[in-house]
This record gives sequence, C-alpha cells and structure tokens, in this order.
Amino acid sequence: MAYPRLQKRPIVFVPGLFGSMSDQIIQGTGDWHFGLARTAYEPTISMLENMGYHMGQQLFVAFYDWRQPIAYSADYLIKTIRWAKQKTGSSEVNLICHSMGGLVARAYVQSDSYQGDVNQMIVLATPNAGSPVSYCYWAGGKLPSAAAPTKNVVELYMTVYLAYLERGLPRNKIEAIHRNFPSLLDLIPSEAYGDYLLEKRDGVESFVPYDSMVTKNHVMDELNSQMDVIPARGIRVTLVAGIGQSTVHYLKTVPSRSPVKWVDGRVVGAINSKMGDGNVMMESVFALDGQKYVVEADHLSILTKSESLLKFKLQWE
Repeated sequence: MAYPRLQKRPIVFVPGLFGSMSDQIIQGTGDWHFGLARTAYEPTISMLENMGYHMGQQLFVAFYDWRQPIAYSADYLIKTIRWAKQKTGSSEVNLICHSMGGLVARAYVQSDSYQGDVNQMIVLATPNAGSPVSYCYWAGGKLPSAAAPTKNVVELYMTVYLAYLERGLPRNKIEAIHRNFPSLLDLIPSEAYGDYLLEKRDGVESFVPYDSMVTKNHVMDELNSQMDVIPARGIRVTLVAGIGQSTVHYLKTVPSRSPVKWVDGRVVGAINSKMGDGNVMMESVFALDGQKYVVEADHLSILTKSESLLKFKLQWE
C-alpha cells in the first residue's frame, strides 16, 4: 500500500551491527551497502519508501564501520545527517535506528558535537543497557553452545566474522577481537543491566557484582548517566522492544584460570527469558527514557512488524 506523498522531514536510517559493508571493512566488497543484512534491511527501506520516503530524496542510510567504538562510528552519522540536510533543505532529521545503530545515534546526540539537528529518534531493539551475549564474544571469543542451544541469524553473522578475524591471529583469538573489533566492548552489559554473571564456586551459585568485574562497559555507563541531555535538547524518543523469543538473560559461569580469556568467569550455560527478541532483552531496550512499545518479534523482524507504529510516529513529520 502506498501512502500519499507529502513534504516530509528527512529520515536517516541507522542500521545495526553487520548492517554496513564496504571495502573499508572487508576488501573486495565494494562501496557501502547492507551486506549480509540486506535480507532484513532492504524490506525496511521498501516499507519506508511506500510511506513516501524515497532514497536519496527524503530517506538516507548512515552506513558506518561497526567494528570501531560507537563514538567513532558517530562521525559517519554526522556526515549523513549533514548530507540529508543539504539535499532537502531541512534543518532537522528523524532518526530510525536498529540495534547498535541506536547506540551510534546516542553517541552523537549526547555529545558536544551535537548540532541541534535531530527532531526525534525511533529506536528499535537497541541494547541500551548492553547484552550478555556480547560478553561471551569479547571475553571468550565465542558463544558456547550450552549458552545458546538454538542459533539465530545475528549469531551466525558473528561466528562468520570472528572466523575471518581469527585468520589474522590464529593463535590468539581474543587479541584479534580486541584489536580489530573494539566496538564489542560497547555492547556488553553495563551497570544499568545489573549483575548478569551467575558464578558457581565450590558448589554455590552467586552473582558476580558488576563493580568487581574487570570487563566493564564504561562507554554505556557514561551514556546512561547523562541520558537526560536527550530530552533537554528537545529530542523525542520512541523505544520499541521485541518479545516472545528465547533470549539470554543471565550467564552461568565458573572461575577461569586464564589471565586473558574469560577473565570474569568462563561461560558454561545461560538462563533464558522470553522477554526479549532473541538477542536483546526488553529491559535493556527500555533502559533509555522515552515512549515504550512492545512488539511480538525477533531482532530483525521487529523492523517490518513495527510498520504501523512507524507510520503513526512519522505521520505529522
């Protein structure tokens, strides 16, 4: 169904992890595009075009290097917003952000570099308090099968990319990840998530206090401590979380003997919840202040399943 074409405030769409690909990330992949994530994002672009937003006219995609810390990736967003304003003559844009894209947007609108050019942020499936699964990849280089009995598409992307990284440092996978994929640290649980490692020591299980952990998400802790700057800057925030999918809520661990790998505990299992989208818990999405909505959807289908909500939020724009 096509919607009437009106003069619209431009949209900048910010994809999530693995949603941008180019020669800059992997040689031989060409200019910026959605890469493997095109099966999720191309239908989203088509949906927005059916609402009257046309690529390069009222709709722009902020591709970025998702390997880098989110503050670095925010520079890509700034350039796309600048281009959207120049192309349309509008002084403001609306941001539609998926997953990690929401953190990239926050890194911009909460920064000293903010130019007062964002009207609203619609944030879907963004881990605003982090995700335990990211601890597995950052600290251990993998998601143990005991922690994820069923794989999803995002985990498949991660497995493929980590195998690609490991070719460069086959004897030290953790070093390869930390050197070439530092943004993973920005995705692990933050203080707002709460204690998430359930350690079994001498037959007794207890949570590892976040304050005592070596692996902390300082970037997210700072963003969350300063989130009040978003409404203070007049930016409206809509948060959309998916539920109904088995999602890692807590990780079961045992003490690690390695000074490098699994530094806060080796993952041996997980406690899952259906109050998530398969990758991100609802409570993590809602760690940011804003209008909150829940959709029965997984981490990728949440985009198209939020069509009516997006139309409603954009109808006066």
